[in-house]
Amino acid sequence: MKRMIPLLVGVLFFVGATGDKPILKAKASVSGFKDKNIKGEVFFHQYPDMSVHVFGKITGLPKNRTFAIHVHQFGDCSSPTASGGHFDPYRTGKHSHPSDPIGTHHSGDMPNIKSNDKGEATVDFRTKAFTVIPSPYSVLGRAVIIHSGPDDYKSQPAGNAGSRIACGVIGVVK
Repeated sequence: MKRMIPLLVGVLFFVGATGDKPILKAKASVSGFKDKNIKGEVFFHQYPDMSVHVFGKITGLPKNRTFAIHVHQFGDCSSPTASGGHFDPYRTGKHSHPSDPIGTHHSGDMPNIKSNDKGEATVDFRTKAFTVIPSPYSVLGRAVIIHSGPDDYKSQPAGNAGSRIACGVIGVVK
């Protein structure tokens, strides 16, 4: 914890000096577990107001379908289960819609994505439920998981989203 304080002070100083530009950027290169046609990138840009803009594009998905996408605990894409459960730094133990109040559900809960008639889906939303900057709430070193079905935002523990079909580890972009 003693090491974290100077880092956070430095980040906060840096935040004040940058205006509305991202202060730290991260990216996950996503690829399918079985279907190697599924691929894409999901970006995480941390802003001075402590919001994170999450955006990107996934291709090779089944056409005209809805898929759950979450941040999972561990940055391990060696198998569909290696990434653990949803990222939950507030230890809520609850799954819910990402627009619900922060700290009442998994921070890794994200809005569903929908593929078009070409099998392409975009991700684009902002959140303050997690950070990119190093902290207990940081997504760095964690995994983005795409599930085979939509998230119902009700069922526990993972929204009845189906199997894990793609994964990418989140790392800093220089």
